[in-house]
Amino acid sequence: MSEVKFLRDQIETTYKGDSWHGPNLVNTLKDIDYKQAMKRPIEHRHTIWELTDHTSFWMEEIWKSIRDHKGLEPDMDENWPEMGATEEEWKQSVARLEASVNMVLDALAMWRDEELYELVPGEKYTFKQMLHGMVHHNLYHAGQINLLRDQV
Repeated sequence: MSEVKFLRDQIETTYKGDSWHGPNLVNTLKDIDYKQAMKRPIEHRHTIWELTDHTSFWMEEIWKSIRDHKGLEPDMDENWPEMGATEEEWKQSVARLEASVNMVLDALAMWRDEELYELVPGEKYTFKQMLHGMVHHNLYHAGQINLLRDQV
């Protein structure tokens, strides 16, 4: 299996696949409604909604980076966007997460293994390291959401 195919598989598995580590992001968010997503059971900590939007934000930033073979240039004001207040807005946030995963998967479909070893412009790490970091980031926040869903 090529390295690009392996990374694509890892991204897809952590989002909606049969993960050995526990629930994927789709199953983690399943049956959570907007009221649960908005609850802040631990004071001064992020909500499920905020974590979902934050995960989407970074997936979109990485998509831009791999799409254009450029460095990350995030607008940090959007890193933790303000959550919505309706069921429709919550559904849009969940749909945004799915779209961001698919954008990354689609962009990587055109990559060759050699490209993974290029340094991300302006950084000291490769695209491969960045993409593995994204997988870890997604799993980290999926774990947080799993803990929060037991409390909301």
